[in-house]
Amino acid sequence: MSNLAEKKNGLLCPTHQCELQFDGTIDFSKGVPFADQNIHCPQGCSFSIDKGIPRFVAPDNYCSSFGLQWQRYQKTQLDSYTKTNISRKRLEYSLNMPLEALRGKVVLEAGCGAGRFTEHLIENCGSLVSADISTAVDANLKNCAGKKPYLLVQADINALPLRPRSFDVVICLGVVQHTPSPEQAIESLAKYVRPGGTLVIDHYTTDSKLRELGGNFTLGYPLRQILKRVKPEISLKITAALTAISDPIRKRTHKKLWLDRIAARLFPIACYHDTYPELDPKNLYEWTELDTFDMLTDYYKHFRSLEEIQSFLGKLGFSHISCEKGGNGVVARATY
Repeated sequence: MSNLAEKKNGLLCPTHQCELQFDGTIDFSKGVPFADQNIHCPQGCSFSIDKGIPRFVAPDNYCSSFGLQWQRYQKTQLDSYTKTNISRKRLEYSLNMPLEALRGKVVLEAGCGAGRFTEHLIENCGSLVSADISTAVDANLKNCAGKKPYLLVQADINALPLRPRSFDVVICLGVVQHTPSPEQAIESLAKYVRPGGTLVIDHYTTDSKLRELGGNFTLGYPLRQILKRVKPEISLKITAALTAISDPIRKRTHKKLWLDRIAARLFPIACYHDTYPELDPKNLYEWTELDTFDMLTDYYKHFRSLEEIQSFLGKLGFSHISCEKGGNGVVARATY
């Protein structure tokens, strides 16, 4: 591991950027490097280590639904569970290189979720730090703790407890569009890229808004306005019921584009019957249920054009920028 994980006090206070003080040493032998305790900074800030994970945010925040989502669908998108390469392919496409090219590199994974990409990054990079604002970190630890050592924290992208300019690669997939301000999130991520390092992100585009919800004139639009404001546990039951009703219908209509466009307005669920033919029926249904909940309960859902993303990365001082349509909408890679 790099000194990011080896240093006894390698975590910084997100507010004061001074080293945090805690008892004991870091031990990755059991997969959980920290003993549960309170940690402090010299300026008086106090945080906790709970279940072996340093926590820098309140347990209830705007991403609570994501936390529940990844607890409920803990393994659904893991290649090790589906016995496919779906997540690996998306990760390599976003990086624009094979995972083996990460050998020896220090990587920050921002918005790690339950670990669909974490399990691949652990096996291939030199040192990994994974972070998520939600309790998805608990699912991530259960899925990935038995693999090679990595550092896992629950923290906000805009206030990570990490040293700036410390990472060869900073990767953030499926996250930026769900933050209060995508531009602030991208700027925050950029400060952790060391000179010569690379930032990799993706983001919804205007096209993806039409693809997900069919525009504002669908049942999905008012439904999301309600579901994102009620308790996630209630939303989960509603989206599960919606999927049970709608999936058999969309399974029939998806083969005819014009018919499915109509069906999507009345039965607004994720529809992957042609997208992931390698998934078995049980896992395909889980994936549909998962992403239906995801797209109808996210508190923030922003959209940016390829040109807007490219322009903003240029303003941050990146000299080599590559943006293309793909993934959730647009995939961008930028190097200092």
